[in-house]
Parts: sequence; structure tokens; C-alpha cells
Amino acid sequence: MKNQLADLKRHLLTGTSHMLPFVVAGGVLLALSVMLNGKGAVPEGVFLEGLWDMGIAGFTLFVPVLGGYIAYSIADRPALAPGMIGAYLANQVQAGFLGAIIVGFIAGYVVLQLKRIPLSNKLKALSTYFIIPIGGTFIVSALVVWVIGQPIAAFMAFMNEGLQSMAGASKAVLGAVLGGMTAFDMGGPINKVATLFAQTQVGTQPWLMGGVGVAICVPPLGMFLATLLSPKRYTPEEREAGKAAGIMAVSVSLKVQSRLLPTTHCV
Repeated sequence: MKNQLADLKRHLLTGTSHMLPFVVAGGVLLALSVMLNGKGAVPEGVFLEGLWDMGIAGFTLFVPVLGGYIAYSIADRPALAPGMIGAYLANQVQAGFLGAIIVGFIAGYVVLQLKRIPLSNKLKALSTYFIIPIGGTFIVSALVVWVIGQPIAAFMAFMNEGLQSMAGASKAVLGAVLGGMTAFDMGGPINKVATLFAQTQVGTQPWLMGGVGVAICVPPLGMFLATLLSPKRYTPEEREAGKAAGIMAVSVSLKVQSRLLPTTHCV
């Protein structure tokens, strides 16, 4: 059991290490665009709009990259396409970061089983680049589209209804709940529900974005401080990832401040 957990951790770290450059690049470029524009809306002008698009591209790509490289760590190159395509489809149904992790592991182990199917020598040459990627992509994508999608949508609807019922609660309670949901799964379905709920209430309860905005910075800042204060508990790769997380926390906090400036009196 200990060895299996170590393998799962290794696969997850492979995915996150390949994902981090996309998150860092996308986050910094997006933050620069927002800071130079002076407000959280999509900027106008060729240069600022270009920076905005670059940042959005980084955040769009990191989810498929995470799922793809988790699968790659498990089953090598034939698992890249099933992992990336499956994670992309999972993101389309609002599964986000958490969905990419689940799909990455599913894709890796599906491809690992496909590689064990005995094939003739003629077919083995085609299996790495043709048979296994196509078969694995179909199986994983089918699970995402026809099995995982509806339960996630129902779960998100359930959480939305729960938040709507709390709309009359105190600012501190509802803000704490939204903040906890935002930081819980780093872009997953719970995070998406909290963020979308706060955004839809900006017209009547703009202070809700305060709790959400602060919570966004907590996980990367926590990882940075953990690796800084207790370096012996982490590998050199994890310590480097902690530094990148610190940069992300600062850039995201600047982005959040620029978005909250127009409604500071409400927060």
C-alpha cells in the first residue's frame, strides 16, 4: 500500500511539474494585463488585449497538460492523447483541476491495460502511435462525456442551490463558506460554483467577491510558506515549485486588488 501511494504521488507530481509553467506564464501575463488596464474587464487596445489572450491561453492549456502528463507518467507516450483530450473534455463540463487529475489517472491505467493486450509483430509497430492512442482516447472520452459529465453537473447545481439558500446569512458566514469552497479544489467544480455564484451576485452583493478573491491566493501562498519554513520536508523539485507558487500568489493578489478597487467600499 505504501509503494502504491508513493507511485500515485509520483504520477501526480509529474503532472503538476509540467503544468506549473503554464499556470505561472498565464497568471503573470494576465495580471500584467489587468494591472496596466487598471480594471478587471477585458482590456482594450492591441497590446493589452494581446497580453490578456496570452494569459487566458495559459490557464486554458494547463488543465489538459495536467491530465496528459499524469497519464504519461503511468503509461508513457501512448497515454498522452487520451489524458489531454479527456482532461480537456472534463474541463468543458466544469470539472476543472480536480477533473483533470481524475481523468489523468483513468487515462493512464486504461492505456496501461491496453498495452498488455497481445498483438502480432506487425500491429505492435502501429500500437504506440495509432491503435492505443485512438482506443484509449475513445474509452476515456466516452467515460467523461457519457458517465462523469451528468453527475458533476448535478453536483454543481446542488451546491448552487445551497448557496442561494444562504444568501440571507451574515456576510462573514457566507464569505467564509465561499472562500473555503474557492480554495478547496483549485479550479475544480466546487471552486467553479463558488466563483460563478459570487460573480452573479456582484450587482446586489459585491462584497462576496472579496471572500473569493482573497481565498484564490491562499493555496499557492500556503505552499510557498510551507516550503520556505520547512525545506527539509520537501524535495528540491517541490521547493522550486513552492517558489513558483509564491510568485503566482503575488501576481494573483495584484489581479484581485485591481478587480476589487471599484467596489472597495463594499468589501
